[in-house]
Amino acid sequence: MKSVLLILTFSFLIIANGLKSQELPVHEQYMFDYMLVNPAFAGMSEVTSLKIIHREQWIGIEDAPSTSFLLFKHRLNERTGGIGGYIFSDKNGPNSKYGGQLTWSFQALLDSKRYSRTMLSFGMSFRGLLHTLDERDFENTVYDPLITYSRLTTFVPNANAGLVLSYNQAFLGASFDNLIPWSDRMYNMTIEPVNYVVMNTHIGNIFDLSQRIQFRPSVLFKSNFHGMNQLDVNVKFHVFGGKPIRSVYIRYQNEFWFGFSYRQTLDWKNISALSLSPTFGLTIDKYTFMYLYDLGLTHLQLYHSGTHQICLGIRFFHDKYRNWGKHSLPVFTDDF
Repeated sequence: MKSVLLILTFSFLIIANGLKSQELPVHEQYMFDYMLVNPAFAGMSEVTSLKIIHREQWIGIEDAPSTSFLLFKHRLNERTGGIGGYIFSDKNGPNSKYGGQLTWSFQALLDSKRYSRTMLSFGMSFRGLLHTLDERDFENTVYDPLITYSRLTTFVPNANAGLVLSYNQAFLGASFDNLIPWSDRMYNMTIEPVNYVVMNTHIGNIFDLSQRIQFRPSVLFKSNFHGMNQLDVNVKFHVFGGKPIRSVYIRYQNEFWFGFSYRQTLDWKNISALSLSPTFGLTIDKYTFMYLYDLGLTHLQLYHSGTHQICLGIRFFHDKYRNWGKHSLPVFTDDF
């Protein structure tokens, strides 16, 4: 198992250091679903889920970024893989980006015992992004050779890949964005910097504090291998209620959770706090509501009243168990 992980991780690192492309405008949305940063999470959970996510950034600033997602993921009937994807809209002043992503994953059972399970998941995603820049309302009293005063549109294809190793309710994963060497042709590449491949490394675990209370910490480290780094620390407490659904790991129909996410830049010669984001959520039967408030910790916070992010979701449980080999064990819970 260790040899397989080392070979796959080393291969991804070689690819990541050699390719460049434009980053996708996916901000802190992964707090509501880890599939947004790692396609290997598709199919790992025991549910089919549909989520609508919306983010209003920097309230009070005119033409501030606004991002919306419609996300879907499903575990395949043969129980060895999953599919997923999303469509999104991202608007930021004269810039508009629309696109979608299709995701496929495969899960391999490495070890299965009566009350434990070790699983390796691999995922790949392909996406397309339509970028529009509307310069028709730009001020034209001063000549600027870089402005065309027209409506420009480009299409940017890309891909990402990732791995997740899980042991019961603990996970360790890595993913790589921007794997296709395709830059946005709208920009003058001799002037504008090129975005490098981004690596996301993440780790988390579920700790049972009591029969109905769980502590779920996770950490995400992001790097482009060229001095730009970021660290996220996420903490959540889950409180369960309602009638339990019997399985190897007891699942409850209802739950409430609260927590926070702390974000800090670890850029070369620049280490500073970025944001603190309290969050809470509620699940009743198969329906879920989540909310996150992003409080900026930079000087920009003086000019706006924060960022709001909400998520509405619905989950469908197929059965009480997931059969892996000779034991009946439910698969990984990925709602961190």
